[in-house]
Amino acid sequence: MFREVALVTVACVLFVQMGLSEAIQNVLRIHLTIASCPKCLTMWSTLAVLVLHGYGVLESVAASFLASYSAVWLALLYDALAVLYNSIYETITPNTGTGPDAAPRAHADAPGGPASVS
Repeated sequence: MFREVALVTVACVLFVQMGLSEAIQNVLRIHLTIASCPKCLTMWSTLAVLVLHGYGVLESVAASFLASYSAVWLALLYDALAVLYNSIYETITPNTGTGPDAAPRAHADAPGGPASVS
């Protein structure tokens, strides 16, 4: 039972967090509130999987509530890791100044450039 709950929880959180839910809704031109929330999607998906696997209704409902609670923390962890990844990426990737929104760089020997002392 734990294995099924864990797999469904991770799959639902990644489904919403990676944008697959939103992309499918855009293609189908529908909006499902349940598919936009990792907590809701995890709760209902876990409940369906456990009932279909033959577990009792009461223990399936209890496990699905616990799974939805853990989905909140898993989504927060995923968001924190995304912020960490972005900060590391910005640190190790120098701005080469070749992009469309790149600011012009001052030369070291130009007036007001990095070599001049104010």
